[in-house]
Amino acid sequence: MPTPLLLCSSAPPLLRSSAPLPPARPRIDNSQLSMNNCPMKTSLPLKPTILNSPLYRGGNSTRMVQEKYGLTEVYKLASNENPLPTTASVVAAVSAAAAELNRYPSMGDETLREALAAYIGRGTTAANFVTGNGGCDVLFMLANGFLSPGDEAIICPPTFPVYEWSVRRVGATLVKAPLTADFAYDVETILAAVTERTRLIYLCSPNNPTGGILPQAALDQLLAHLPEQVVVISDEVYNQFNTAADYANSYRPLHEGRNLIIVHSFSKVFGLAGLRLGYAIAPPALAEYIGRMRLPFHLSHLSMAAGMAALAERDYVEKSVELIVGERGRIYDALRQRPFVTVYPSEANFLLFKPAQDSKEMAEQLQQRGVIVRDLHGFYLPGYLRVSIGQPQENDSFLAALDAVQEHMTSAA
Repeated sequence: MPTPLLLCSSAPPLLRSSAPLPPARPRIDNSQLSMNNCPMKTSLPLKPTILNSPLYRGGNSTRMVQEKYGLTEVYKLASNENPLPTTASVVAAVSAAAAELNRYPSMGDETLREALAAYIGRGTTAANFVTGNGGCDVLFMLANGFLSPGDEAIICPPTFPVYEWSVRRVGATLVKAPLTADFAYDVETILAAVTERTRLIYLCSPNNPTGGILPQAALDQLLAHLPEQVVVISDEVYNQFNTAADYANSYRPLHEGRNLIIVHSFSKVFGLAGLRLGYAIAPPALAEYIGRMRLPFHLSHLSMAAGMAALAERDYVEKSVELIVGERGRIYDALRQRPFVTVYPSEANFLLFKPAQDSKEMAEQLQQRGVIVRDLHGFYLPGYLRVSIGQPQENDSFLAALDAVQEHMTSAA
């Protein structure tokens, strides 16, 4: 078994160096720069790693589509949100916390971390948790904490593009170990990509956007052959929707002291996407190290209050899972009956499908009919679409719009 990463809680004193200062960062030819298609005019020596990093481009909002096409009813099935409204108790907790918006929030998050440990169990304690402003904030903390220029990080596309963005923004090298043709993890391909410069491996289970999982045997094989300098990040924000018996248990190697970090979010099953709250679960030494990257007052009154209230709403979580798993199966069966799409099994709150028609055009035509889905060109998967599982009437509207678009595109061909 690899030696676990050892960290010291007290930093050594700063030492002055007689070494010469590094050369100044070369100035950028600003005539070639643009940000959101707007020319940037500055003589500042800007970082190429930031300039060359892709910008996140979210899907259209309900309001944008309503205004663009003059629609009154629009269903957003593009962002993998919980379709059930947030509970009254969570709203009340946020409202109560809002009465103190003139005050800074608590510097610490011990109460929330203790509540997370009690909720998740599995031998965790508050010392295993690090909180952040959504799962993406946690992912960026991990990249900043473990990657330097010259280091390598492995991703397994098609997968969540934020992994690549976080790697590139710190100047590290991205290495791709693609999924198989049927979107399964290929452990041999991952291991073949590992070098002495590898520091992080990103896994996503259930994987966004494919919906597939990492089986237990694959995780065991991977961990058994990794060198000790490699940290595995297991992004499991969709784990509550999984029904597969062979879903990998990442808590066991975590408690064994392996260099493994789990990422979770309140944005999915807890229904708090609008408040941005996520967390990492790691061996205590790693969690203490990651926590050093949090900003002062890193969580707001509102986020902490909402998180605490959401953890007490087990009925809401169970109802959400029951709805989504049931509707996922129904919509999967319905799509399989349509010969003009190929749909893939999923253990998340969405379905991946490949239309026979042009995917970008189909997504646009669906929007015109009041249904927003996600085109996957930005997820390393051109030609495919992803639809989030909504409430029954939303899903029925999606199927009806899909049939109408197919008929329109076929007749126009």
